[in-house]
Amino acid sequence: MGQRAIRFAKMVQEELSEILLAGIKDPRVQNAGFLTITHVTVSDDLGVARVLITLHDGDAHREQQLIRGLESARPFLQRELMKRMRAKKVPELRFAIDKTDAQAERVEALLREIASGNGLGNPQ
Repeated sequence: MGQRAIRFAKMVQEELSEILLAGIKDPRVQNAGFLTITHVTVSDDLGVARVLITLHDGDAHREQQLIRGLESARPFLQRELMKRMRAKKVPELRFAIDKTDAQAERVEALLREIASGNGLGNPQ
């Protein structure tokens, strides 16, 4: 991702965060709980933005409902971005759940298990 795309992604992340704080009427988003936009990547042509979201204390079902709600609200979110960013064109938004924290916790648990002597390859 080039410098222009990185700066644009940062702007998209900041503006989307503010829009989500103001609220979306879709109950799948409203009732999801505390969410954070963790990362936004934008294609080099600025045509597509991948928005990674963490739902704190959310289960898989609530995460799926949140993504469906955000996908449903995509036209509204893109219009709001266009207004706020004063851009001729805004990227197509694609939402996904950020699994980085869950993966890191799994790796840490495995490392603790290995360190305690109960790990893989330790004959019992």
